[in-house]
Amino acid sequence: MTKRDEQRDATRARIVDAAVEALIEVGVAATTTLEVQRRAGVSRGALLHHFPTRHDLFGAAVGLLVTRNEQAVRQELIAAGPKGDALLRSLHVLRAVMRRPSFAAEFELWAVARTDPQLRDVLRRVEAVARRDLYRVVDQVMGPELTASPAYPIVAELTVQMLRGMTISDVLRRDDTGSNALLEHWARIVRPLLTAADDSSSVATPTRALGRRPTSRTEPS
Repeated sequence: MTKRDEQRDATRARIVDAAVEALIEVGVAATTTLEVQRRAGVSRGALLHHFPTRHDLFGAAVGLLVTRNEQAVRQELIAAGPKGDALLRSLHVLRAVMRRPSFAAEFELWAVARTDPQLRDVLRRVEAVARRDLYRVVDQVMGPELTASPAYPIVAELTVQMLRGMTISDVLRRDDTGSNALLEHWARIVRPLLTAADDSSSVATPTRALGRRPTSRTEPS
């Protein structure tokens, strides 16, 4: 790689970093190209060279948000430690990660995309990769003992959807009392599925009902 290539990559990375910080700190509406340009300390031409549109910039930002969320998972796993019930510990780790500002920024982009077809198209492309990475991280958090169950794919899918809903509800939630109880109830519900004897027929119906193959998570949300 030439010196010029390194400078170009460094500039691009600085712009994406600035976009992510803006999304986290001031939200989607205030993350304009001018705001990102100011935070990154680059010229208008440099920004437009790398990201001709604001939507392209948001697409790149999602990739960095996913990376940050993976780092957050490692931090939460270390903080949780190896002791205690594996399933409940995993749920609390994933819950803590999804409450991080980087996840909130990603959720906000999804909400805006509801009425922005161009942003929706960009996010659909990048989320196909992000979804694969998310479930790879979920698998790591759950561990081999839980992921070995035939019912695990559907449990993981439903767990992620539930945690996303809880995170969105946090905007209006005053404390964690109800959410912590909900995690404990969820653990009691899914534990029998994960610990049942190998019986593929017991999970075939719900996975088909969601329109997903039990082991495929590469398609966009």
